[in-house]
Amino acid sequence: MIMNQRDKIITVTTELIIESQGDLSQVTARKIANKAEVGLGLIHYHFESKDQLITECVQRIIYKEIRSFVPQNTEYSDNPIEADKQRLTYWAKQVFEFFYANKSISRVSILGDLRNNLTSSNSVDMQRGLLRALTSDIDDAKKKFMIFSLTSIMQAAFLQDNAVKNRLGFDFTKQNDRELFINSVIEELFHFTQT
Repeated sequence: MIMNQRDKIITVTTELIIESQGDLSQVTARKIANKAEVGLGLIHYHFESKDQLITECVQRIIYKEIRSFVPQNTEYSDNPIEADKQRLTYWAKQVFEFFYANKSISRVSILGDLRNNLTSSNSVDMQRGLLRALTSDIDDAKKKFMIFSLTSIMQAAFLQDNAVKNRLGFDFTKQNDRELFINSVIEELFHFTQT
């Protein structure tokens, strides 16, 4: 199958992002053009800027990763609400760990979602995925509010991790602090459902 130039640029850029392990400073327009065997002008013809191209590729990478999160196969509490809490905590920790294992591309993805405010984005897909953790009889409106809040809090905390450290004392360079943060947030969100 022959790829059109735009798709080839996206494929090559995605490969370069993955090869650089998310260090976007290594992904230059010249490297993209050389590897895709196109002129620099074609990158700007198909995309407003290199940043727009990078954002589109990062969104695709994150989308694929988010869909690959596998629910934990374990026993949960017999209490449906407690089981929801355990399941959501595990899944949220996976997402938060992904943010920190892939800082550069996570930042680009989150900021891209906030800037573009689309009804279909990685943030919305993450919310849909996390919503599946809640299977008990919690009111649907409360479930959606909880998941929207959780997603927003995780993203804001990730983007402002120095402020979180200074204001709240969670040092996100430490996995234990990341886990404690998620535990605290989810505890508060479930407290909300009982009011």
